[in-house]
Amino acid sequence: MQVSTTTKTAIIALIAAFIIYLLVAGGGEDEEQALAFDSVEACIASGEREESVCRDEFAKAQKLHADVAPRYARSNDCYSDFGRDRCYQHNSGGSSVWLPFMLGYMLAPRGRSSFVSSQPLYRTTSDPNGYRTANNARLGSVSANGRTSVAKSKATRPAARTRTVARGGFGARATGRGSAGG
Repeated sequence: MQVSTTTKTAIIALIAAFIIYLLVAGGGEDEEQALAFDSVEACIASGEREESVCRDEFAKAQKLHADVAPRYARSNDCYSDFGRDRCYQHNSGGSSVWLPFMLGYMLAPRGRSSFVSSQPLYRTTSDPNGYRTANNARLGSVSANGRTSVAKSKATRPAARTRTVARGGFGARATGRGSAGG
């Protein structure tokens, strides 16, 4: 049977595309199971953690929020990424910046099941129904009881931010934002 050059080229391209797909799909970072809630009440109602844990971890995430949230020099830049009425002016150390509101929190187990790492969560205009960490890591879909998954490296406490975004662009578009960790 004679195979045309066009057919050979198509077969080679198809095989190459399949190999690339396998490398990308199999080469992703491991994910970790976590819990995500929009409120303390939602955490309590899920029954996944005791009430005291839900309240304590929310307070930890809320405190962490001021240190790790994306910072913006101008309100319109924050609004562009998070939406109008989803940002507020924050005064710290004599300077004023714009931060998005914390619209949820994540509890990620660490080692023993009783040790939990919490962090604030945000919702962007580009992904209004999904949660993002302060490092712009997207959480997987969240079930009714709060269960979700997130890349292991993004489930750890984010580094404190030391600079503001010079222009709009949380995540891929941001170039002026930095953190103490890099």
